[in-house]
Amino acid sequence: MRKYKLFLLFFLLIFIGCTSTKNYVLKATPSIPPAKLAILPINNNTNDIAGGSIFRKLIFKDFQQKNSGYEIQDLEETDKLLNEAGITDGGQLQFFRPIELSEILGVDGLLYIDLDELKFLTYPYYHTRSVKGTFFLYNFEKLIWVKPIRVTTKYFGIKSMFNTVSGAISGDSDRLNDGLTQAGVDIAIHQGIKYATIAGFKHELIPEMTLVSKKLFDNIPRGSQANLSYVKKSEDEIKYLRDKISNKESIVTDEMYVEKKEKIDVLEEIIPILN
Repeated sequence: MRKYKLFLLFFLLIFIGCTSTKNYVLKATPSIPPAKLAILPINNNTNDIAGGSIFRKLIFKDFQQKNSGYEIQDLEETDKLLNEAGITDGGQLQFFRPIELSEILGVDGLLYIDLDELKFLTYPYYHTRSVKGTFFLYNFEKLIWVKPIRVTTKYFGIKSMFNTVSGAISGDSDRLNDGLTQAGVDIAIHQGIKYATIAGFKHELIPEMTLVSKKLFDNIPRGSQANLSYVKKSEDEIKYLRDKISNKESIVTDEMYVEKKEKIDVLEEIIPILN
């Protein structure tokens, strides 16, 4: 009975620790999508510095390859202009209003990306891989679209877990050893997948990052690059903003204020794998 309680406590700790929580997102104001888009440096809320850079480059590459309706500014050009303005990290973007970044970069569209989660966890009987990003699309000062996207792959070693628990309860050492052995094999397999993915794609979570990017393109509004009258209007607006800056006038008006934050629940996508 003591063994049974210990194993039950172990499994409860695993699954309680991995319970998902609700996510929240701002409501965006409908408006015309921008035509020329700058993908801003990642606001990386994880400890994985390399992962943030890889994620941004992956999204940029997808924008280049897919017919999204946007003219995409090169990352090198975006970073060069931001560096000249003293912005070297995604976390510094919060100190500038979108209208100021539009003037600095010469674009009407800004894609902010909060990287909220890069997680690769391997336990006996349970393995999970998860990527979550929140995307904010601005047209000059106006937030027009926002969406959090999470892709999580979960693997449950049901057979090995059952053999371990039932063997411990019944005193069947063969079944117990089989369960423990299979759990060890599962850990080795998932660690092998991790290092093979790093070797082939530079990051262990590239598959999940790719799925997040795909969901981004399935949902983001199509750009207005083909709307020539709008393109001309946005170019004139950028020129107007730059003229004001040249004349040492402020482009941030009193009417520009932080939008009210209304929270709504958002579901996550989970891909379970059972052995």
